[in-house]
Formats: sequence, structure tokens, C-alpha cells
Amino acid sequence: MLCIVAVCSSLLLMPNQGVASDTASVNNPDYQINSAQNEAENNNRWFDIWQRSFTDSMDFTVKQLDGLFLDDDARASHKQARAEGRVQLAWEPRTGMLSDTDLRFRIRVQLPALEDRVDLLLSDNEDETQDNTIRAARNTDNNDRDRTTIALRFRPEQDSHYSFRVGAGRRDQLYVKARYRDALALSSQWAMLYDSELYFYSRDRLGAETGVAFQYDVNEKHLFRQNNRFYFRDDTNDWLWRHEVHHLYSVDEHNAIVPHFMVEGLSQPNYRVEEIYAGMRWRNNTLRDWLFFEVEPFVLWLRNEDFRTSYGVALRIEAYYGKDT
Repeated sequence: MLCIVAVCSSLLLMPNQGVASDTASVNNPDYQINSAQNEAENNNRWFDIWQRSFTDSMDFTVKQLDGLFLDDDARASHKQARAEGRVQLAWEPRTGMLSDTDLRFRIRVQLPALEDRVDLLLSDNEDETQDNTIRAARNTDNNDRDRTTIALRFRPEQDSHYSFRVGAGRRDQLYVKARYRDALALSSQWAMLYDSELYFYSRDRLGAETGVAFQYDVNEKHLFRQNNRFYFRDDTNDWLWRHEVHHLYSVDEHNAIVPHFMVEGLSQPNYRVEEIYAGMRWRNNTLRDWLFFEVEPFVLWLRNEDFRTSYGVALRIEAYYGKDT
């Protein structure tokens, strides 16, 4: 974790660069234009250096891991293992909580030595459906899914809808999990995505999840999605439920706006609301395809804060690495 924090911190630091020129060159307008362009390119070069260095470091590590499952005869023709994932650093000040910061990460490693049917997963949060939720909305008393987790995921086939995991997470518990996930095209514009999970934790015992999302593709710029999700918890014998609405508006190639509304609650002692969230995210990747900046003003109401209105804004920087970058 300390390594990841150190790497993320480097995103906020830029090396000092000096420009040496004589008086005659400075007085030349063409030189000034070219010098300014070169300086801008040099100032941006550190993004690429950092991303390549981080990707190479991750790839080296996973190649060593993948090599444990190979014999000497198979190494020459073997496809090299690679890692992919993202690192996100955020500052999410809100009313009464000006110092809230958040570090998110997700690492996925495919192991060709095991026929690409086994992945190594490392994440700060086992709930993949809340990747972009602010920390304050995830860290409620009734939601303990926001914990670092590491797992091996096995699929019977590479394109199988079934997957199985063995790992550790959620306050250092061991767990096993089985998942089914699929999608159904209802028409050229409507689609339904659904999944179901069953898992067992060493202390929290049996648990289950089920979710269904309806997606409406209006056109190339507008997309609506409505999510519904239910979590059964054996240790408290109740259900945690969540309903969400997203509207993705693609402004242009590098900018998107995503209004988001969420309601979450419990089934015990009655079907009641625990939190309400509304926000509007602006997402931009002008500098690099793999580097994103986000600004998200939001309003949050929590039961454990007596539903007092809390205003805030999330400022994020997110970097992707691996084969898709």
C-alpha cells in the first residue's frame, strides 16, 4: 500500500526544468513560439514516463508470479503475463469534513500459464458496483464492504458467465465466492444487465447479492442506466438495498457529464432509508487517453448524521495502466 501511495503522490509532482537561451534568440519571435511549444511538450513528458515506468514495474512482478506455474520447456513459447488496472487519488471535502481524502486502486493480473482462466485481483473495495462513489457515501455504519481485498478468480472458460473466487478481505477474513453475470439486449436501445453472487466469510458467514440494471441508449451522446441491488447479510439477518440512476452525457471526445442519484437503506428494523446522495460528475481526459480528471459537486444526507444536508465536491485524478493504455 505504501508503494501505491508513493507512486500516486508522484502524479502531483513535476520535475523542474530550465530553459537556457541567449538574448538574440529570445528576441526572435519564431524561436519564442518554438521554445514555448517545446517547453509545453517537456512539461507533459513526465506523465508518459511515470505511466510507462509503473506499467513496466507491474508487468515485471506479474511475470515472476506467472513463471512459478511454468516448466523450463514451456518458457520459450509462452505468452507473457501483464497487469492492468487503475489508481485514483481524490480529495472530497464536504460540510464539516474538509480533510476527507480517498485512495482507490484496482489491479487485475491474467496468468497465461493457467490458460488465462485464473486472474489475480487486488482492490481497495470488494464492491465493484461502487467504484466511483464518494468515500463518505461508502463508509456508513451499515456498509462494511469498503475493505482491501485480494483474491484468485477462476472461470471454467475465458468467456464464461460463471466465476469463482478464493481470497481475503473485509477486515482480514478469508472468503469464497461464486458469481453469475450476464446481459440481455431487449431492443436496439434497451438492455438489461443482471448478476447474482453467493459467498461465505470466515466471521461474517453466509452472504448473497443480486442486482439488475436497465440501460437505455438514447443516441451516441446520451445514455441512461437504472441500477437496483440487494445484499443479504447472515451475521445481522437483514438486507442492504440500493437504487441508483445515472445519466451519461458525452460532451465530446474528451469530456463527459454524469448526473447521479442514489438511495440506500436497510430492511431491519424496517425498510428504511440510510443515505441519499445526488451529484454531477464532470470527467475529462484531454491530456492523455489514460489520465482522467474529475470534478463532482454533490449533496449527501446520512441517517447517522440525522439527515443533515452536507454539501461537498470531489476532486479526483485517475491513471490507468496496462494493455488498454
